[in-house]
Amino acid sequence: MAELLITNQVGAREDLADLIAVADQKSTPLLSMAKKSKEPTNPLFSWLVDAMNEPVLNGVLSNQDATTFANQAANRARLYGRIQKMWRLPKVDDLAESVSDVAGIGRKREMARSVTRSLQELARDLESVFCSDQDSTEQSGTTPYKTRGLGSWISNSAQSDLPVPASQRTPSASITNTATTALTESNLQNVLQSIYEQTGSQDRLIMVAGPSLKKAITNFTRFTVNSTQNVFNLRQTAQAANSDRLVSNISFYEGDFSTVEIVTSLFLAANASTDAEKYARGYVMSPDHLMLRYGRRPRFQELEDQGGGPRGLVDAIVSLAVMSPKAMAKFNATA
Repeated sequence: MAELLITNQVGAREDLADLIAVADQKSTPLLSMAKKSKEPTNPLFSWLVDAMNEPVLNGVLSNQDATTFANQAANRARLYGRIQKMWRLPKVDDLAESVSDVAGIGRKREMARSVTRSLQELARDLESVFCSDQDSTEQSGTTPYKTRGLGSWISNSAQSDLPVPASQRTPSASITNTATTALTESNLQNVLQSIYEQTGSQDRLIMVAGPSLKKAITNFTRFTVNSTQNVFNLRQTAQAANSDRLVSNISFYEGDFSTVEIVTSLFLAANASTDAEKYARGYVMSPDHLMLRYGRRPRFQELEDQGGGPRGLVDAIVSLAVMSPKAMAKFNATA
């Protein structure tokens, strides 16, 4: 007897769920925490930084007249920044927008979704630039203006373009190249001490850390073996006896020189050659020393539909300004 098998059934409708799953939900912490400043009025802009003179211990004779005077602007220096324009260009063809009914989107919603995604992707682009090793660039020929990323700002050597004056550069003690597998609490304390020696402030700092660096800091709470002395380095932590959870996460580190909030990011050192280097990167800073200067905040500009379907651009003009590179630190390992 003939029977109908599902494998040769004709006319069965496709069961397509009314959703689109997107697993990628990466956050942009630096873009969120940096202060927004006034609009730049030129592709090249600048700001002044200063430093206090060293304390004087000498006394003054009771009959001594004032003959030599101090220049209170002697330590003043100028830092420079450049803007950068970035965009995403969404376009949907005429039939895809006007006819197609896509699961999870609906009819005549494809372009709207493309614009929303482009805005999200532009935010990631900006975060990646700000957290990169990119140096600033002046526009010339086919080379556009580029702003300087944190990896270039936090440097003990001179940059190629508009170098930070030597007196304002990040001290070498504030930059560690120690691999995450060898990182110890002493390395972190030394970096925080170096920041304190520059600022004299114990205000709360923020570390934006790659996942490998974050994991290495969490491991400070565990025991390790000192192979040279054949002993255990052990730190004890307390947890409620009735807890059914094993907690192994360090979100705040309170050291001798500051309390550091640790946030994780996947957009660090975007122009590094390996993921291992990206995930080992970290920046320590006060949000007060970061400034985003928007010439144009992220926006959508609809362009003329010339018959092929709706199109537009999502763009922004912005610069990352660092108020004081010497008040920041960098974890700069390659793995």
